[in-house]
Amino acid sequence: MEAREGRPRWLSLVANLVILAGILLVVLELRQNTDHLRLQLRDQINSRLYENNRALMGDNPLASIEKSIVDPEAMTYSDFRIVDAYLINAVNEWEDRYFMYEAGLAEAAEWRHRVDEDVEWFFGNQYAKNWWHTNGAVLIEPELADYVTSAIANVSETATYDFFEATRVRSGR
Repeated sequence: MEAREGRPRWLSLVANLVILAGILLVVLELRQNTDHLRLQLRDQINSRLYENNRALMGDNPLASIEKSIVDPEAMTYSDFRIVDAYLINAVNEWEDRYFMYEAGLAEAAEWRHRVDEDVEWFFGNQYAKNWWHTNGAVLIEPELADYVTSAIANVSETATYDFFEATRVRSGR
């Protein structure tokens, strides 16, 4: 029952188990650090994308956004790029929240709530719905894309404009 050096075998076994546990903790910490670094890099990339799209939208994107809602046939290529940037930024915000969930920093309900809260505003018109099915769904993670696609399917093609009209009527105009 004695080890070669005169120590009991159980003491060597315990020492080896402690060393193994220490190595496992280091591996776990490295993995967590890698996951957090990945999340930081995604955030930086999305931040740059957001800023680039913000620059494309210019100082006053509202005319192009309005045109996409009330008269999409009159849109120019410049209008398209402005509205494209606007919609990408909306989806980018949802994706940021999704990545936080994926990293274990938020609950799934948080990113789903944000999509449910915003989907009528951003995708409650025919132009935005077409944009989503043509461009948007391929830009993001499949689970998020599937959720957004099902949320958009439940939104009226006039929801954005209807919201505006309802708000305008309530404000007395």
